Amino acid sequence: MTLNSTRVLGRQAVLNKLRGGVVVSVQAAHGEPLDKPEYLRVLAESALNGGACAVRMAQVVNIQYFKQAHPDVVVMGITKPEIIPENALELVYITPTLADVQALAECCDVVALDATLRHRPGGQSLAEIVTLARQSHPGLLLMADVATLAEGLNAANLGFDLLSTTLSGYTLESREAHAHNGKGLDGPDFDLLAALVRDTQVPVILEGRVWEPAEVTRAFELGAFAVVIGSAVTRPHEITRRFVRAAATAGSGPAGEA
Repeated sequence: MTLNSTRVLGRQAVLNKLRGGVVVSVQAAHGEPLDKPEYLRVLAESALNGGACAVRMAQVVNIQYFKQAHPDVVVMGITKPEIIPENALELVYITPTLADVQALAECCDVVALDATLRHRPGGQSLAEIVTLARQSHPGLLLMADVATLAEGLNAANLGFDLLSTTLSGYTLESREAHAHNGKGLDGPDFDLLAALVRDTQVPVILEGRVWEPAEVTRAFELGAFAVVIGSAVTRPHEITRRFVRAAATAGSGPAGEA
């Protein structure tokens, strides 16, 4: 599959589609019932019918299958391991290498990659990957998934087109910082969003633990360029689990005793 057959929009057209919109992350973990390209395509189509401006998807095979049917829909693409390792908080595993970026560039409008300051597999630095990706695919938009303000500032200096709060709370350092500050992992990192908007000139996307419409509203009030929603829309088992937990909580009190 060639670049021209899958990515038909120019850089500015992609940004225009993303501005002020909701992006839905359509992914399934290895072994889940929805973990098939045809099912993920239908799930993405349902999200688009609901008004999503774009989709975020993982793995080249899934993205290619979707883009064959919808070449004009903006796709943010990533690669990641089929099975997330137990020590994932310590690892760079979202689009970690130049080879991953190049594979995604053939079928995506935006490639998102881990832009934390941690050591990357293969030995290449983030700066090298960005430089080489720009040379080989000048029309491709690059999005930095970061966990901290320092990482966002570094990514902005490297020339990323978009910044995202995706990894806040999902790296060892940011998880410890959340715990120290008493923030926990109960909602989006609005503080990081606001800081990135304040301190950079790069469009900033809120992603991570967005469950409520009010959180989307707040994100745009803080200056978000777009918002990515994942589990709250496209992971039925996670959605169901929230309601089951509520039922269990109700059943544990006096009113629920037999």
